Amino acid sequence: MRIVFIVMRLGKDGLATNIRELVQGMVERGHELHIITSGFKIKETTDTSFFDELKAQFKLLGVTVHYFKEPNGNPLTKGVMSVTSLFKIARFIKRIDADVIHCHSPNLTFIPWLMGKKFTSTVHADTIRPNARYKHPTLLIAVSEGSKEFTKKVMGSPEESIRMVYHGISERFAVKESKEALAKLKARHGIPSDKLIVGVVGRITPQKGTDVLIEAIGKHLSKELVEKLHIVIVGDYQSKAQEKWLADLLNENQLTEKISVLGFRDPKPYYQAYDVFVLPSRSDTFGLVAVEAMMSGCCTIRSDSNGAYDQIDHGENGLIFPMEGAVELAACLEQVLRDSSLRQKLAENGKQKALANFTTTKMVDNTLSVYKELISI
Repeated sequence: MRIVFIVMRLGKDGLATNIRELVQGMVERGHELHIITSGFKIKETTDTSFFDELKAQFKLLGVTVHYFKEPNGNPLTKGVMSVTSLFKIARFIKRIDADVIHCHSPNLTFIPWLMGKKFTSTVHADTIRPNARYKHPTLLIAVSEGSKEFTKKVMGSPEESIRMVYHGISERFAVKESKEALAKLKARHGIPSDKLIVGVVGRITPQKGTDVLIEAIGKHLSKELVEKLHIVIVGDYQSKAQEKWLADLLNENQLTEKISVLGFRDPKPYYQAYDVFVLPSRSDTFGLVAVEAMMSGCCTIRSDSNGAYDQIDHGENGLIFPMEGAVELAACLEQVLRDSSLRQKLAENGKQKALANFTTTKMVDNTLSVYKELISI
């Protein structure tokens, strides 16, 4: 099967992780992969190692990447570039002559639609809104019950066209790190070894709810527990303004000395260095990092944004709190930080839930089923 992915751009986010896992799984099953993209969000960071590794992996797997220029500049320049890029993408699609077109960027769905092609598209964000560039795919892939409802209610997707495929992750997250390796990791970053570690993986933005976590700990957690914990964030700032935003939050909540911000990197060993993982996000379609934490055997607490109830049975394999609920998040933290046996139970059950439901193998198999259905239409 010849498959083409259409992606506006690739960043340090769940979209890139999802595409990487899909590409690898499909190539391993003997399929030919092409990616049409404007490239990588390198402007946002000085550390390009993530993108270098991604490009190297695509090359190793034999994936052909076709580049177009993302429109930018003043309105006239942007308009000319948009038309030029449109025709370039259309030429790529025609030349590749794929069996399956999978559009991962909603605002590019109009291109295969204009060409009269059957195609599928995945709902990767719940922040999109109906517009002239978005066209309903032949088959739409939702990654959670919440994203399915979003596409029906907000985007107007016909229910009969929606197929559910949970995001999946590599089972490498389930492989245990040695105690020695985790001790060295903490020492390398100056993370205290005598504290309970509350960890986050993700961009440092209001959208991801960083402020909800800081408020929960600084204003609503007992002072006794605050003294016993340390916060670790594996993630990048999106701007200097957001770096100041977090600094002000930490100062206001008297937590400046109780946090380590490590920047984006492979999160795999860090989940196992955490005692508790928190996803306080205000916006998600699935929340991939929560599943990574669960599979890593880390007690996971997350907001009830999309994906929460697909992933977690509250009180059995993790905890869920209402979005924006700093008070409720603090109560969840209080519960698991005071009870190591509960923390361990949630962690172990969460790992089993992730391994049973959210692996790359399951995701690739289910995605290929959608592709076969698409071809048959």
